[in-house]
Amino acid sequence: MSRRRMLAATTAVATAGDRAKVGSPAGLAVGPDGTTYVLRATDPPTIRVFGPGARGNARPVRVQKPTVYVDVLDALATDAAGRLYALSAGERDVDTLIKVYPHGATSPKPLRALELRDDKTSIAFSPSGEIATTLGGDYRVQVYSRTARGRATPARVIDVPAEASEGSLELALSGDGRLWVAGASPHTLLSYAPGARGSATPDRRVTGPRTGLGERVELDVDAAGRVYVSQYSGGGSRMSVFAPSANGNVAPLRTLTIPPRTRPEYQRGEDVGPRGDIVVPVGANAVRIYRTMFPTRASKVRAVRVTGKAAAARRTVRWKKPSYDGGRDVRRYGIVIRKGSKVLKVKKLGPRQRSYTVKRSALRRGKLTVTVRAKTAMGWSPKVVRSFRVR
Repeated sequence: MSRRRMLAATTAVATAGDRAKVGSPAGLAVGPDGTTYVLRATDPPTIRVFGPGARGNARPVRVQKPTVYVDVLDALATDAAGRLYALSAGERDVDTLIKVYPHGATSPKPLRALELRDDKTSIAFSPSGEIATTLGGDYRVQVYSRTARGRATPARVIDVPAEASEGSLELALSGDGRLWVAGASPHTLLSYAPGARGSATPDRRVTGPRTGLGERVELDVDAAGRVYVSQYSGGGSRMSVFAPSANGNVAPLRTLTIPPRTRPEYQRGEDVGPRGDIVVPVGANAVRIYRTMFPTRASKVRAVRVTGKAAAARRTVRWKKPSYDGGRDVRRYGIVIRKGSKVLKVKKLGPRQRSYTVKRSALRRGKLTVTVRAKTAMGWSPKVVRSFRVR
C-alpha cells in the first residue's frame, strides 16, 4: 500500500488551532505536484489549497474564492499542467459551467469557461485538458477540446451502446484521447481508441473474473494512462488500477483498500491526480492523501552551487530539493567532492538539510567537483555535478 497522510480539522467548534478547516468537503482534487484542493460548500464556496506534504491540522497556503455553485458531480479536477477545473451547477440558462484556473491562481477570474447546455450525468477531465461529458439519460459522450470555451461545439461525439446498463455511464479520458466507459455493461470496462467518434466499436473490453469488476464503479485516469476503478461496499472501498493497454480477462496492476467508513454516503469520493496521488474524504472533517502506487526515482536536485571565495577557509555547497520526489519522501542527500578521480569527501545528510560546509584543509588546490543526489525508497536521483576552484 502506498504511504498516506491526513489533513484534518477539529471536530469541535472552530478554535485558534482549527487551521485546516476541511469539514464537509464538496469536492477534492490533487495536482501533479501534490498540491491538494478542498472545495467547501460555504457561502460563498471556498477552495482551501494545501501545499505538497501538508498533513495534520495544517494551514492552507491560500484560500481561493471562485464563483462556483456546488454540484452533485465531481466538482474539482486538475490536469498535468496543474490547471484547476471547477464545476458549477446551473446559473440562469446555463445548466453546467466549467471554469479553468491557472496553477497557483489567486484571482477568481478563470483562464476560460465552458458552458454545457444540457443536463450532464457524468464529466471526465483529461490530463491533457480535454473534457468528456454525457447527456442526461443518454449514452452519447461529447468530447470537448482542451481550448474549448463559451458555448463550444464538441470536437467529437461517441455513441456508446446502452446494452444492459441500469444506470448512467462513468467516464475517464486519457491524455491521448482514449475514452474509458463503465456502465454500458455490468462488470465491464469499454475502451474507445483516440479519435473515435460516432458509432465506433470499442477496441478493448476489460471483463472476466480476474478483473474483480462489480456492477457500479467510478473511473479516473492518471497522466500515464493507467485506469483507476473505484468500487464501494459495506465493508469499505477499494481502488483497482489497470494498465493503459488492459484488455480481456486481466487482473489489475495494483489494488488499494480504503478503510471502512471513510467515504460519506452522500459524496462521490476520491480524486486521482495526474501522477497517481489519491485524495479521499474521511468522515465529515478530514481528507486522506495516498501517494502514488507507482513511485519512480526522484528528479534531480536543483540549484546546486558552491559559495565562498577560492581562498576562503570554508566552502559551502547549497541546493534545493527535487521538483518531484517520485512519490516517496526524500530520506537523505549524498555529497561527494572529488579532484579528478580522487575522492576527497563523502557526506550523507538528513532530508531537511540543504547545505553542507567543508573546511579548506579537507580539500586540495585546483579544480574540484561536487556531486549532489537525493535518495528515496526508490533509490538515488540522477547526479548533479558542479565544478569549483580552491587556491
